[in-house]
Amino acid sequence: MDKFFKKEDKYATILDVICSIKGISHEELFKILKDRESKYLLFLLLKKYRCTDMDVLNRDFSIDSKKSISYNMKKAEEKFFINKEFRDMYFEAEGIIEKVIE
Repeated sequence: MDKFFKKEDKYATILDVICSIKGISHEELFKILKDRESKYLLFLLLKKYRCTDMDVLNRDFSIDSKKSISYNMKKAEEKFFINKEFRDMYFEAEGIIEKVIE
């Protein structure tokens, strides 16, 4: 049970960091999926921290298929390797998350 809460905490931290980087309030979480960079950043960070719980993603973003998650992960990885600015944003977010999680 303790692992579940830890995963939830990581998930919440990831959302907090993306919201603060992009200037999005928690009431506007849906905007993360509308902005391609935010969406790809979300999927990369969720993958890294193993927080891809379908129930939680469906609750917050109405994502209800593993195929959709897979597709977005693949696109996010492509953008990571192609776009230096996106990579920098990813590493910035990752650094913030690491500080909070420790």
